Amino acid sequence: METIFSKLFVELRKEAGFPTAYRFYHDSGGKDVLKISYRKYLLIEQGKILPVIGRLGTFIWALHLTHATPKANSFVSAWLKTMAGEDNFRDLIDPLITSHPDAPKLSFMQKALDKSMNAKKYCVSMEQVKAIFANPDNHLCYLAISEDKDAWTIKEFAARLKLPEPAAEKALQALSKVKLVKEVKKGVYKCPLTGMLKDFPHQNIMPPELRKKTEDYKSKLSSKGTRLYRGRITLRADERELSGFIPVMDVNLTTASTYAIHEKTGNSALFVVEGSVIKLRDF
Repeated sequence: METIFSKLFVELRKEAGFPTAYRFYHDSGGKDVLKISYRKYLLIEQGKILPVIGRLGTFIWALHLTHATPKANSFVSAWLKTMAGEDNFRDLIDPLITSHPDAPKLSFMQKALDKSMNAKKYCVSMEQVKAIFANPDNHLCYLAISEDKDAWTIKEFAARLKLPEPAAEKALQALSKVKLVKEVKKGVYKCPLTGMLKDFPHQNIMPPELRKKTEDYKSKLSSKGTRLYRGRITLRADERELSGFIPVMDVNLTTASTYAIHEKTGNSALFVVEGSVIKLRDF
């Protein structure tokens, strides 16, 4: 029995890059993260039950949404409409919701880019994240091979990354176990995800120790690089209103992936392109 909430949930799940309920549940961390069994999760998608309100935040993160953005607000509104009934929502709840200025709208070009990149999206599972960040060698090897279209022998790959051959082999084998790379023949590895937009689980649904490890590894790797550009603006704003800017920023950041190449050139290198909104303090 489809409901307003279950229909939107399935739409957002597919839009996030999860083609099936099974992929969404297990790639997002399963019961450890979502705090419900797979059977109960299926009942939510089928419209037979609603998740408790305390789980909505986790589902928003698992759907790769940002709290208080238009899509996240629609998700919560759909839950309220289903829980209260459309008439009760319209007559009793909707009048209580304070209106805010419209969030910045995506331009036609931004919408087209967003749609195009979503078609190339691959959702990295929690199991795969654990393998990537198991140690620095796994992390470096994943970053390198996932951005290259060629197949590599262990010797060639180790030499390119300046790693000992045993370390490179161990890392590639670990990544192969979770299907991030494929051993195309004995001792030769290739990444099947090259050219795809790799979408990682939201930091807020990762186990705390894994979240800390991902942040540490990324920071250490970035600290060894050369900064080519840095832009920053400090402003005072209403937090709920500013959150509407995040989807626009997200699409603009994704634009950087259109510059990606997957073979070596005279000037090719690995780059990190970052975007962040940091709340300094209430004021």
